[in-house]
Parts: sequence; C-alpha cells; structure tokens
Amino acid sequence: MDKQWQEVKEAVTSTCREVLGPLKRSHKEWITAETMRKIEDRKLKKSEINNSRTRTGKAEAQKKYTSANKTVKKSIKADKKNYMDTMATEAEEAAYHGNMRDLYATIKKLSGKFSKPERPVKDKEGKSISDEAGQRKRWMEHFEELLNRPAPRDPPDIPPANGDLFINCNAPTKEEISQAIKQLRNGKAAGPDGIPAEALKADLATSVEMLYPLFFKIWEEEQVPSEWKEGYLIKLPKKGDLSACSNYRGITLLSIPGKVFNRVLLNRLKDAVDPQLRDHQAGFRKDRSCTDQIATLRIILEQSQEWNSSLYVNFIDYEKAFDSVDRESLWKLMRHHGVPEKITNIIRNSYEGLTCRVVHGCQLTDAFQVRTGVRQGCLLSPFLFLLVVDWVMKASTAQKRNGIQWTFWTQLDDLDFADDVALLSHTQQQMQEKTSTVANNSARFGLNIHKGKSKVLRTNATANTTPITLDGEALQEVDNFTYLGSIVDKQGGTDVDVRVRIGKARAAFLQLKNVWASADLSINTKLRIFNTTGKSVLLYGAETWRTTVAITRKIQTFINTCLRRILRIRWPDTISNKDLWQRTKQLSVEQDILQRRFRWIGHTLRKTTTSITRQALTWNPQGKKRRGRPRNTWRRDLEAEVKHIAYAWRQLERLAQDRSAWRALVGGLCPGRGQRHK
Repeated sequence: MDKQWQEVKEAVTSTCREVLGPLKRSHKEWITAETMRKIEDRKLKKSEINNSRTRTGKAEAQKKYTSANKTVKKSIKADKKNYMDTMATEAEEAAYHGNMRDLYATIKKLSGKFSKPERPVKDKEGKSISDEAGQRKRWMEHFEELLNRPAPRDPPDIPPANGDLFINCNAPTKEEISQAIKQLRNGKAAGPDGIPAEALKADLATSVEMLYPLFFKIWEEEQVPSEWKEGYLIKLPKKGDLSACSNYRGITLLSIPGKVFNRVLLNRLKDAVDPQLRDHQAGFRKDRSCTDQIATLRIILEQSQEWNSSLYVNFIDYEKAFDSVDRESLWKLMRHHGVPEKITNIIRNSYEGLTCRVVHGCQLTDAFQVRTGVRQGCLLSPFLFLLVVDWVMKASTAQKRNGIQWTFWTQLDDLDFADDVALLSHTQQQMQEKTSTVANNSARFGLNIHKGKSKVLRTNATANTTPITLDGEALQEVDNFTYLGSIVDKQGGTDVDVRVRIGKARAAFLQLKNVWASADLSINTKLRIFNTTGKSVLLYGAETWRTTVAITRKIQTFINTCLRRILRIRWPDTISNKDLWQRTKQLSVEQDILQRRFRWIGHTLRKTTTSITRQALTWNPQGKKRRGRPRNTWRRDLEAEVKHIAYAWRQLERLAQDRSAWRALVGGLCPGRGQRHK
C-alpha cells in the first residue's frame, strides 16, 4: 500500500519540480535588484562610520552615509510606486478577463494586508515564552491536549440499522475519480505530500490512471496510506489576547489525493443519508443557508412579540465541538444510519493512528497522536459531525413536548446550523428541561456546552424570572445575540444589525483605500470590487430585515458616500443621487433589498410544504395581539410588497415553481410603497 502510494507521489512531485521548479519567495517583492545594491552600499557606508578612528573620518563617513540613505529611500519610494502601478494594471487585466481569483489576490496586495509575524505565547501559568523551541513545545502541548479529550463516561448504546442503505460498495470507478478531482478547489495549500490540486487537474486523464490502482487497493484492504494520516496544523487567530494559545483555532493541511478519495466516499454517502437528517439542521446541506435560519428566527421573534406569546431561545455554544466527538460512538452512528460496513471500516481505519505536527515560525513541532474528534480540513468531517448533532437533537426532543407550537400537529424544538444550536420553548420549565437533556445527550458523545458563551434570550416571559441553569450555573440572559453573523433581539433585531453592518462595511471599505485612490484602476473595476467587498458585507442578511424609511436612509447614505469617494466627487462638486446611481449602475438600496428578499422567497417557496423555512413565512403563534398600533415587522413589509405587485400569495407560490417566470418578476420589481415610517 505505502509503496504504491510513494510511486504515485514521486511521479507527481518530480514532474512538478521539473516543470515548475521551487517557489522563490522574497520578503518584499517590490524592491528591485538595483535598490538592493544601494542598500548594500549603505551598509558599507555604515561600517565606515563604525571603523573610523578620527573625528574628521567619522564626519566624512557620516556625510557619505546620509547621502546613501537618501538615495536608498528615494529608490524604495520609486520601487513601491512602480509596484503599486503594476499591481493595479494586473488587477485591471484580471477584471477585464473575469479572473476574480487573481483580481482579489492583487487587491489583497494593494490594500497592504500582510500576515503578521509569529507572536510570543504564554505557558499554562501565564508566563511569556520567548525562545522558538519553547514556543513550539507549548503549541504542541496545547493542541495535543485539545485534540485528545477524555472518553465520555456514558457513551450511547446505538443499534445498527436493520438493513444497509442503497450505497454503491464497489471500488471507485475512473469516472468517479475524475469527477472528484474536478470538484477540488484550486488555490488551496498542499498537505505533507506537497501535491497541490492543480497538479492533479493539469492532466486529468493521467491523474485518474495513476490513482485508480491505488484506490482499488485501498478498497480491497480497507486501509489508506500512512502518509494520508499525517497532517500539518496551521494556527489561525480568533480575537482576544493572541499570546494565549486558546485564542487560536487550528486547520489541518491534509493530502490532496486523500481528499479525492474522501470526495468519492462523500458523493456516495450524502444523497443517501441526507433524507434521514432532521429539517431543523441547515449546516453543510444542499439548498440550505444561514439566511434560512436567520429569517426563520427573526420571524419567530417578531411574531411572538406581536401576538404577545412567551418565548425562550437558548443559544447553545459547544466547546471545541469538532475536536471533541467520541469516534467509537461515531462509527456506531454510521451503522445506525445504514452506512454499509465496508465504507464504515474504511473511514474508521483512516482515523486509526492519526498524527499532527503544528507549523510555527516556518518550522514543524514533533508529531503527536490525535485520538478524538473529526479532522478539520477533511471533506468527510462536516458530514460525520452532522450525524452526531442530529442524533443528539433527536434523542433530546423525542417526547415532542418542550418546543413551540409550530403547526396544529407539530412543535418546533430548535434551529441548527452545524454546531450553532438555538433551542426554542414557551416556558422557563420547558427550556430548563430541554437544556439539561441536550447537555446530557451531548456529553455522551464527548460534546460539552460552554456555560460562559451559551446565552438565553426571552420575550414576553415576565411571569417566571428564574434563570436557566446548567450544572448549577446560571446561563446569562441577553437582550440581543449575534446568530450566524446577524444580530437578533426580542423584536427581531433589524435596527441593531443594520448599525453593526454599516460599521463593518465601513471598516472593509477603508481597508481598501489604496484601491480607491489608485489612478490605474478603472471606475468599473473599482465598482466591481466595491459590490463584492463592501456592499456584500453591508447587505449580509438583508433579506431578513424589516425596512423602514430611517433604516433605508442610513444604508443609502453610507453607499452614496462610498460611491462619491470612488468617483472622486468632493465638495463643492455636486451630483444628484439619481445621477450617481446611473453613473455607477447601482440600484437604490430600497430596490436592492427588495430584489434580494424576493429571490430568497422564491428559493424558499420551491421547498417542500413541510420545510420549516417555508412554513415560517405564514406562521403565527397562539396568543392575543397587543393594543395600539402594531409594530412594523418583516411579515408586514412582505404583505405590503405583495399587495403592491398585485399578486395573491397562492399565485406567488405557483409562480415560484417556474424559475424563469420568478426571475422576470424579481427583475421587474420596483420599491414597495407600503413602507411604514418609524
């Protein structure tokens, strides 16, 4: 097995070395050879100052050094300007040819975004470690502890399915291998074997012919090459004190040919197993998105507020969820879902003897064993993790008595996106019971709920102020919460979310000030960059916002400011907003949000009638409306827009099934007239 793999590896890597050669790196690629010569000359002048023994000699040497230093600075400034001009030209060329990957790689250089050097870290006692060897040892110690969790005390007894699913258990075909290679994403770092995805794609037929015998042998022996079990762990900073190891997350670089094999397995498994998963889960699933869950939760909050219905939402946060899963229970769970034993054995054996080495300071730590969790960076990991969360939530909500009333026959217990779980209940007692049950069932799989990061939001629940507790510790109650990147509160949270979105979009816009100031980039290219960076950050989740005149004005004012800066229109020059939008080919914010909303509604209406997201569009809780003028809600916005386009809801449901007709409807939308002032 390993010998056959080494032959494949050597064939690919030797060809890469011969054709491409080694990658040459320069610390500052914009400094020319002529400038480097001047820098060396300046060093010599500096040495003359240090070696001079008389005052006259030192003064003369200092004069020469000052002149050389001015020459170096002038040369560096010229080099940097030429470099920026060249980068701008390359960005313009990439935009002209539609090469977005090269365009954004160039933008990153233009904006001055460079990775920061390694920082010193602290040991467990909080003492700073300065030497490289000590830092590598600390990183190895941290991740070895993180990736080797204690086994659960009470693992679940999961019986196998009565029969296997109809999944192909024959060895991978050449067609499957070819498809899996095509599905690889370019621009991703290679694993320990040094084989990039582009190398396999460069000659697809040859790659398939080389991998086919290897995959056949893997299938027969149910074992993978030992090098596929090795990984290089890259540290990615989160936020907080970056000298603390706990404020980093790791991503593992794995063998690309190993990913091809896993892609073949995933293509066989996902369509067969996915129908068994609960509709509550939207993470890593086809035709599901964060927007679905955000919109559903906003509607639940808004309608509960309008109908004066009590609601508890517990936002569960797991500690290192992907790294904590108990593998023995996971293999049982695969058989429970009907995954054939052949495939289960191959995946299980690929996890036996996993090792990792942490990359720190361009060097590797010693290897250490990884005994728990699913591999971050492996294509199968999201699929495997969903099986765990699905089992935990099925076991926790089997009695169907602690959720919110959803339809006449059903309750809605939770909304999930991978490990982001939002529990839903009407009363404190129901939420307390559900939280404890979820915590117990999670612990049986090795998952622990983070008590400090799990938050509770409640609305219209004034009768009982008893906090929700976990292991005797009260969970914090909050007025708003950032759910899947959008802020929600008791009224839905649009106002707060819009304010935060504008702040993030402003930061994204200012990071690209070199791009907007460049005279070598065309206005069209700058606008494309703005639409896909600043504007995409600004309007994330806009499909779920309730829109008022005040909210729309805030967003439009920010966009107009950005567009005027891109066009270099400054006071006292003036231009009307309408002319500004025409010159930049922009829709008004009102129309842009309207079209985004109806695109998402069309996508939602094409789901089955049992889909939670689709049912949310017309859901109302049991309760009684408050006295006085009703609040503006997303639902009320939608009703006004539907009335404006003169369609009945039933007509829209039928029209959405025809994608072309719905696309025409969305393209012809005008801003709704039914908006309510704040």
